[in-house]
Amino acid sequence: MLVDFRVKNFALIDELEINFAAGLNVLTGETGAGKSIIIGALDILLGARASTDLIRKGKESAYIEAAFEPERLEQINEYLEEAGIETDPDLLILSREIRQNGNNRNRINGQLVTASMIKGVSKYLVDIHGQHEHQRLLDSSSQLNLLDEFIGQEKEELLLRIKDLYQEQNKIEEELAALDIDEGEKARETDLLKYQIQEIQDAALKDNELEELEQDLKILTNLEEINAVVASMYKSIQGDDYSNIEGIMSQIVSFLKDLEDLKELDGELAGFYNILNDIYYQLEELSFSLNNYHGKLEFDPEKLERVEKRLSLITSLQRKYGQTIEEIRNYQEEMEKRLEFLLAQDKLLAELTKRKEKILEEYYYYARKLSELRKTRALELEEVIATELADLAMNNTIFKVVFTEKSPSIDGIDKVEFLIAPNPGEDLKPLGKIASGGELSRIMLALKTIIAHVDQVDTLIFDEVDTGVGGKVAQKMAEKLALIGKQRQVLCITHLPQIASMGDKHFFIEKRQEENRTYTRIYDLNNEERRAEIARMLGGVMLTDTTVRHAEEMLVMAEVKKREL
Repeated sequence: MLVDFRVKNFALIDELEINFAAGLNVLTGETGAGKSIIIGALDILLGARASTDLIRKGKESAYIEAAFEPERLEQINEYLEEAGIETDPDLLILSREIRQNGNNRNRINGQLVTASMIKGVSKYLVDIHGQHEHQRLLDSSSQLNLLDEFIGQEKEELLLRIKDLYQEQNKIEEELAALDIDEGEKARETDLLKYQIQEIQDAALKDNELEELEQDLKILTNLEEINAVVASMYKSIQGDDYSNIEGIMSQIVSFLKDLEDLKELDGELAGFYNILNDIYYQLEELSFSLNNYHGKLEFDPEKLERVEKRLSLITSLQRKYGQTIEEIRNYQEEMEKRLEFLLAQDKLLAELTKRKEKILEEYYYYARKLSELRKTRALELEEVIATELADLAMNNTIFKVVFTEKSPSIDGIDKVEFLIAPNPGEDLKPLGKIASGGELSRIMLALKTIIAHVDQVDTLIFDEVDTGVGGKVAQKMAEKLALIGKQRQVLCITHLPQIASMGDKHFFIEKRQEENRTYTRIYDLNNEERRAEIARMLGGVMLTDTTVRHAEEMLVMAEVKKREL
C-alpha cells in the first residue's frame, strides 16, 4: 500500500507530506483547494506525462516521492533485480523530478531509471479512478478490459498465447507483402535475368584474358614495323650473306682472334678478351631468339578479326555489367541469386500461406477458448453487478454483457458491449445512451467493488466518483468504498459527508493565500476536527449545533456500519 507521499513545488503545492493508512483514506476540502492536484501528482509520479507548467511559479523543478509497502514486493523486486536496481525487502520508493529544462529524473529506490520502468512497476501499485474515468465505461475496448479484470489471472496464459500468435501472423503478413510482385513484372524480370546470365556464361570469360587480348591486338596491328625491326637486328648481328655484309658477331670473332695471343702479355687485355667472349655468346643467344621470334611473325587476318571480335564482346559486357572481368562475374552471381529468389518465390509464397493458415487456426483455437471463458464469466459478472447495483439503489436494473465477433486482434476476437435497462419495462441499451452521470458512477463503483476481490493492485484511488449522487445512494456508495477498504487501501476524494464519515483516516485540504501567493495545505484530522469538517460538509460555512450533532451521529453510525462490514 501507499505509505508516505511527498510533493514539493508542484502547482499550488509548495511542500506537503502525507502519511496514508490502510483501509479507507478520505480527502475533503473546499472546491479548488487542490485535492485533485494531489492525485494528479501521484498519477505523474506513476508515469503520466509531465509538463513544466506544473512546476510552481518561480521554481526550477518540482519533486514527487512515494513510499510503498506492496503485497507483491517480492515479485516487483525480482523485476528490479533483473534490471540491476537495488531492492529493499520491506519498502519500495519511487520519485520523480520535473525540471524547467525538460531534463526530468525518475528514480526507484534512489537509483535513476527510465519512465517505462516506473510504469512497469506502478501497474502493481495503484489504480486511479478519476472524476471523468467513468466515461471509459462507454468505450467498448475499456468494457472488455473491465471484464478481463474481473476474470483475473485465469485469462493471462490464453491472452499471452493469443498475443504471440497474433504478432507472428503479422510478421508473416509483412513477409507476404514483400513477396507481392506483379506477375507480369516478375515474368519480365525473370526473362531479363536469364538472358543476362546466359550472355555472360556464353562469353566464357577467363582470368587475365582482357590483358592478353589487348597485347595480341597491339602486336597484330604493328606487325610490319615489328618484322622490319627484328629482321634488321638479326642481319646486324649475323650479317647478310646475300649482300656480303659482315655482321657484328663476325667482327667480334675477328677481335677475339687478334687478342688470342696478346691476352697472355697483359692481364688487362685478357679482361677485354673475356668481355668480348661473353658478348659473343650473348649475341649468339640473342640471334637465335630473334630468328625464332621472326619465324613466328606472320600476319593472320583471321586471328586479328577474332581478337577484335572478342575485345568487342568483352567491352560490351563491361558497359553493362562491370569494368573488370571480376566485376562482371560478381554481377552474374547477384543475378543468379535474384533469379533463384524469383523462381523460389512461388514455393516460398505457398509455404508462408500454409504457415499463416496454421497460425490462424491455432490463433482461433485459443481465441475461442478465451471467448468461452469470457462469456462464462460475463454471466457471473451480470449477476454480481445486479446485486451490487441493488445495494446502490438501482434495484431493478438489468445489466447485460453482449458479445460480437471482431477481426483477429492482439486481445482476441471479442467485442464487448455493456447494455443496461435501469427501469422495469425498458429495453436494454448501451450505457452511453441511457445512463446518467450518477448511474455511471455507481456502475463503475460496483465494478471496482467486484474487481477488488480479484485485482492484485494494492491501492485504489477514487477522485470524486460521487458525482451526481446523494442521500441514500451516497450512503450506499460510502459503504461500498468502506467494504473495498477492507481488502485494499482506498484513497477517496469526496464532497459527500456520508463517504467522509466512513473513512478510516481523514485528510483535509485547504487553499490559503499568504503574501500574495497561493498555497495548498493538508491536515490529518483528529476526531474533533473530523466532526467539524463533516459538519461543514453537511451545513456549509456556518456551523450550528444541529449540524455538529448530525456529524457526530454520522461518525458513530459509520463505526457501527464498518464493524458490520
